[in-house]
Amino acid sequence: MKRLESGSGCRRASLAFLAALLGVAGLVTRPPAAAAAKEDIVLALKDKEIRNLSSAGLTLVFGIGVDNKSSTGRELVRYRLRFTVGQREFLNMDVGLDEPIAVPAGRETLVALPVKITYALLFQAVGPIEDKALCDLVGDMIFADARKREDKVSFAYPAEFPIFRDPEIECLPLKVNDLTVGGADVVFRPRFANPNRYELLIERISYRLYFGSTLVDEGLVPGDKAVPAAGEKAFSLPFILDFFEAGDEIREDFKKPAFACRFAGEITISSVWGPLMVRFDKNLNLAVQKPG
Repeated sequence: MKRLESGSGCRRASLAFLAALLGVAGLVTRPPAAAAAKEDIVLALKDKEIRNLSSAGLTLVFGIGVDNKSSTGRELVRYRLRFTVGQREFLNMDVGLDEPIAVPAGRETLVALPVKITYALLFQAVGPIEDKALCDLVGDMIFADARKREDKVSFAYPAEFPIFRDPEIECLPLKVNDLTVGGADVVFRPRFANPNRYELLIERISYRLYFGSTLVDEGLVPGDKAVPAAGEKAFSLPFILDFFEAGDEIREDFKKPAFACRFAGEITISSVWGPLMVRFDKNLNLAVQKPG
């Protein structure tokens, strides 16, 4: 009986030792709670979008899918980002959200992360850029659970964006086909130059033309208006000018080699980034090319 009791005691001691050993192994191999929480949130870049493109700048929007694989909901409470262009830092910021974004359990939530780019500040920070810029967005999203415990999930996404410059406008001398006491048959010839390294697919040009302070013509530029990359295109806008309606001041202007002119309007451009609207307003000294 004593040997049996001694054997039982040994077995109990062995089991207790094994249990303790397994417990230690469990402490070693079990991942920390924070690491497990991070694995519950998976970030994936879904799309990139150019918005509000103009010659002043643009907004580059990163659409990020936040997949919450856990059984409990989270909230995106803030994020940190570092935005580099050509491997040179342009933005480094920590953004707190006034209203957290809910990330429900067991599904993916799309979060838009906008980066506003002003060309003047960009060129000051990283130097001159031609037709497009290569960039990288890196940072962290900070999520909180119902107990306000926070987890950090990192991301890194490359992208590119265009550099857009407005068409440059100049005017060739006003061609006068016929000039009488009562009026003039003229052709106004604006020329549009494209400073960009890609074609400008111009859909529409509306214009208003003033001689001095008097509106003498307005309408739409006809024909094919596309301007090739780093190229230019001139347009002919003929019209009849009635001096009795326009006034004696304009009649006298036609006796001069040049006079004050204003050319204003809007250009609508079709692009892969959506329609672009460019407004122009040029004041110039218009040379006059008379018959003969």
